[in-house]
Amino acid sequence: RLKGGDPFLFGRTRTEIESLRANNIAYTYTPNISSCIAGPHLGGIPLTDAFLNCQSFGVWSGTDAFGKSIGTGSDCGDELGFTRDGLSVDTLVFLMIGRLDKLEGLCNALIKSGSIDGDMVDVINRRKWDANTPCAVIQNAGGRKLSRGKDIESYCSGIGDSPIQKVWRSTLGKIVSDIRNEDETIASVSP
Repeated sequence: RLKGGDPFLFGRTRTEIESLRANNIAYTYTPNISSCIAGPHLGGIPLTDAFLNCQSFGVWSGTDAFGKSIGTGSDCGDELGFTRDGLSVDTLVFLMIGRLDKLEGLCNALIKSGSIDGDMVDVINRRKWDANTPCAVIQNAGGRKLSRGKDIESYCSGIGDSPIQKVWRSTLGKIVSDIRNEDETIASVSP
């Protein structure tokens, strides 16, 4: 089976290898660069930036193994450590968001997790995201439209392909409406 990016990041590689081993089937895997890194880089978005004092990034799956999305039900983001001092990260990366309603739920959960009730110590010790926090959505990270009739050498070099990656830049409070304003028929940011 061919899988793009990093086969061990949010994939089934471990269980597939266990099955192959149990059945004495030879296999190989080749580590690659994950879309969580390649997508932002190809979109001109640095994950860290010393000038902005952005020293770390974290990667989360937007959907768990059971299909539940972050931001649905009682999730508010704190459970994953977005805001706790010592566990906070400067840049959040989410993969596999899919539908716009799931993206909207995630944005709302992040905004809610940034709402701080309590004393000033709480305010100082927590990261805060609000509706004005900058964000970007990357669709088809690093994707290319393949040209017809290409040979394997041309395919591997990317000659004749055109990029299909799409990047929307906005804020947590406006990203979903900005995407919908651009294309009111769009229901998902997944390929």
